[in-house]
Amino acid sequence: MKRLKWKLNSKYKTPLGLAGIVLLLGLTFSYAMFQGGFVSWFLFYSVFPFTVYTVTMVFYPLHRIRMTRELSKDLLMAGEELTVTIRLKRKTPFPLFYLVIHDEIPAPLYKEALHGGEEDQIHSRVLFFPLFKKNLVYTYRIKPVPRGVYELNSIALKTGDVFGFVQKEIKINLSDKVFIYPRYQEIERWEMDKHLQSGIQRAGRKSLTDYTSTVSVRDYAPGDKLSWLHWKASARSSKLLTKVFEHQRNDDYVIVLDQSAESYGNHDWLFEKAVSFAASITHYSVQKGASLGLYSSRNKGQLLINSGTDHEWRIFHELASVQPDIKKPFYEWLKQEFIDGRLEGRTVVIISPLLDDVMIKTLEMVTARQANAVYFYMSANDRLHPQELTSIHRLNNSLIPAVSIYGPRFSDALKAGANRASI
Repeated sequence: MKRLKWKLNSKYKTPLGLAGIVLLLGLTFSYAMFQGGFVSWFLFYSVFPFTVYTVTMVFYPLHRIRMTRELSKDLLMAGEELTVTIRLKRKTPFPLFYLVIHDEIPAPLYKEALHGGEEDQIHSRVLFFPLFKKNLVYTYRIKPVPRGVYELNSIALKTGDVFGFVQKEIKINLSDKVFIYPRYQEIERWEMDKHLQSGIQRAGRKSLTDYTSTVSVRDYAPGDKLSWLHWKASARSSKLLTKVFEHQRNDDYVIVLDQSAESYGNHDWLFEKAVSFAASITHYSVQKGASLGLYSSRNKGQLLINSGTDHEWRIFHELASVQPDIKKPFYEWLKQEFIDGRLEGRTVVIISPLLDDVMIKTLEMVTARQANAVYFYMSANDRLHPQELTSIHRLNNSLIPAVSIYGPRFSDALKAGANRASI
C-alpha cells in the first residue's frame, strides 16, 4: 500500500493530485443527481472523458518510448559546429496533450546550443503537442563548440493531462561522448635552438647525465642531493658548492602547461589561449618531424614522448581534457617537479601567464640545475606593457629564453620576439 501511495504521489505533481480529479468528478455527479436537468448532466459528461483520460495517463508506459540521439560528429575542433538530432518513436498512438523533450547536455554545450527550426524550442529543450503522432524529430546546433570531453548521458521526457493534475517525468539513459580538441593555428616559423644554452651536445633521442664525470661546480641550490656536493671545493671557498655533471641534451622536448587555478583567476579565455598555443606548437613540431611530449597534472607526470601524426592526436586528446585544476601556485609545482627529477634531462617548453619576480626566480633556479627551458609568456593584452618588456629582457639576459605571446595571431608574436630559435 505504501509503495502504491508513493507511486501515485510521484505521478501527481499538483497539490490536488488524484484526489482532486476524483473530487471534481464526484462534485459534478452529485450536482447532476440532486439538481437534475440537461445542464447538470451535460457538465458531468463533459468532465467524465477528461477524468478517464487523466486516470489512464497514470498507467501510460512512458518508459517504453524509444529515443535515439544522432551526432553529426563525435570528434571536432573547438569553434566548429555540432548538430544533434533527437528522434522519438512510440508504439501506441495514445493521445498526448503535450510532451517536453530535454536533452540534458553539459552546461558549456547547453549555453551554446541553438534551435533547429522548432518554434517552441529553447537550446536543447523542445515542447511538442503530439496528440496521436507516434514519431517526433527535432534538431539543435551547438556553435561554437567549446574545448573539452563531454558525456551526453540522458534525455528527459515530461508530459501530463490537460488540467495539470498529472505530470509524468522520466529520464532515458542514452550515452554518447563528444571529443572537442583545441583549435590550433598554423605557425610559419618557430626557431628554438638559438635560445638554448651553449656547450651542450646533442645525443640522438636519449637523454643522459653522467654522474661520474664532473665538469665544473656551481652554488648549492635547495633540493640538491648531498651526494652532489663537492666537499673539497666547498672547503676551499667556505660555501656549499654542487658538482656540475657532464650532460647531453636530446632532440626531444616536453610541453609544460601552467594548470594552476591561481595563475588565471577568472580569465578562462586566457587558459584556452594557452591550450591553443600548446596545440599549435605541437602541430608545427610534428610537421617538422620533432619528438615531443606533454607533461600535465592529468597524466600524473607521465612523459608521452613520440613523433608522428598519431602522437599529435594523442596530445590533442590530452589537451582536450586539461583544466586549471592545480591548487598550489604554478611556481611551487614547477620547482617541485624539477627537484624531484621528473623533468631532468629534458628540454622543457613552459607556457604560463606569470611574469612576476617569484616566477622569474623559479626559472632561474630551473636553469641553475642545468635544465634547458624555453619560457612562453601568455599575455592578456594585445600589446606588451613596459613592465612586461623589462621582465622579458631580464629573463633573456639571464640566459633564460623567453618569448611573449600576445595578440590574436601566434605567428606574429613569435616573429616579434627578439630572440628566435628552431627545432
